[in-house]
Amino acid sequence: MNISGYQFQSCFAPYIKMFLHEKRAAGFIYESEEWKLKHFDIFCIEESIKEPCLSRDLVKKWGTLRDGEALVTCSARTSVIRQFALFLVSLGLEAYIPSNFYKAEKTVVHILLDAEIKAFFEAVDSYAPAVSITGFYRLAAEYKVLFRLIYCCGLRISEARKLHWLDMDLRQGTIRILHSKGHKDRLLYMPEDLTELLRTYEKVLYDKYHCLSDWVFPAREPERCLSNCTIDKKFREFWALTPYAEYCDKAPTVHCLRHTFVVKRMNLWMEEGIPLKEMLPFLSRYLGHQSPNETFYYYHQVAEAFRIIRSKDRTGKLMIPEVNTYE
Repeated sequence: MNISGYQFQSCFAPYIKMFLHEKRAAGFIYESEEWKLKHFDIFCIEESIKEPCLSRDLVKKWGTLRDGEALVTCSARTSVIRQFALFLVSLGLEAYIPSNFYKAEKTVVHILLDAEIKAFFEAVDSYAPAVSITGFYRLAAEYKVLFRLIYCCGLRISEARKLHWLDMDLRQGTIRILHSKGHKDRLLYMPEDLTELLRTYEKVLYDKYHCLSDWVFPAREPERCLSNCTIDKKFREFWALTPYAEYCDKAPTVHCLRHTFVVKRMNLWMEEGIPLKEMLPFLSRYLGHQSPNETFYYYHQVAEAFRIIRSKDRTGKLMIPEVNTYE
């Protein structure tokens, strides 16, 4: 089933639509959550649920760990239903609110080393479609620019894939990010070499592939933008082609490119003796974060950060405490 075009049909359909509307009005993007709710809607139809009563049995059955499913995935499915249950209760409807979640062990984010970044983009640049179809070759050209844009500007995946050409000013080298997380808008300046790459890319799309899509990164069907699923899949494929994939404890994800951008930028400032405390507010706004603390959290997850921060910056000494051996 093509879940992207699926329309809610179960007895919960009107309430799910209201729930999504309320969440987005509050500033949440709620894309992956909508995808989970579509599967929940299908699940309710398959279970022949006729009344919009979120019973304990229904919630427990939905939240059962499936074969081959990761704990964190199951927890995410249950978490969305918990939020939906709270919404139903606020409307005066009966709903069981789940409270017990599968807990996955917290892992350290993979910050890509310079050699890993180089190997990854070599894999991206050498990619050739297995099938000789023009649309696939166009997509290959898109991947080369998409992943560089995410890495060089620290973009979220949703921000990059939803860019329109109207959002790009290639004369000034700027990008408008509209209605992002928290309904925030911001203006980003690109490095000159990235701006030039996008100018060339735009010309290739129009002149070579005759693609007149409004999207900067159109899908195979140009009226749509690339999906999260496609981007994640291609990232994993390209990473698997690097010599580091075999020896990596935790494989990176697309979002790791954003984390890497943040860490490398902060490292550079500290190595140059630039006070991190003064620069964090600017970086925070550039990334679309709520506060500098949210930005610093990225850095907090990196083991190497402890050594660099303690030797270079007073802010880190205040924000990252010593680790108690017995905790």
